[in-house]
Amino acid sequence: FTPWLHGNRNPFEDPNARGMFFNLGLETTVADMMHAVIEGVCMHLRWQMTAMNKLTPISEIVKFVGGGARTPAICQILSDVLGKPVETVDSPHNVGSVGAAAIIATGLGVFDSIEDIGNNIPVSASYEPQARNAKVYNEIFGIFQDLYKNNKKNYSYILWYYHLSI
Repeated sequence: FTPWLHGNRNPFEDPNARGMFFNLGLETTVADMMHAVIEGVCMHLRWQMTAMNKLTPISEIVKFVGGGARTPAICQILSDVLGKPVETVDSPHNVGSVGAAAIIATGLGVFDSIEDIGNNIPVSASYEPQARNAKVYNEIFGIFQDLYKNNKKNYSYILWYYHLSI
């Protein structure tokens, strides 16, 4: 699955890019498609992180937050796709509020510095890349990138055609 449902901005700028499922067959199940959506989002995150890593080094451990971090299967897929350890915290969907409260607490002197905040937010779960899965994801990462490169012209044509038919 390519997750560009509304174009893409990073690591490439293309407002015409669109999502698609690749390599479906009669045996493909709804569960397979749901799994593909998660994998596609993780693959795209890997592509973004690869581009970012060229500008500044990325941590060896990925801190995963947000609603998706509440699901162990998603955390494991992310670890496998990135080939990096992934850590989550309690209530990962509330980190924005926790972060704001921690910054206020620093301003009030509860913490000595911003750096102290991380020491006071414990890791609740850790995920290590599973070698077998990481190997497969490494092999298909290039295919994922090629889905965009090989369809770039088609995306803009299809949108142009769609606007003609409205």
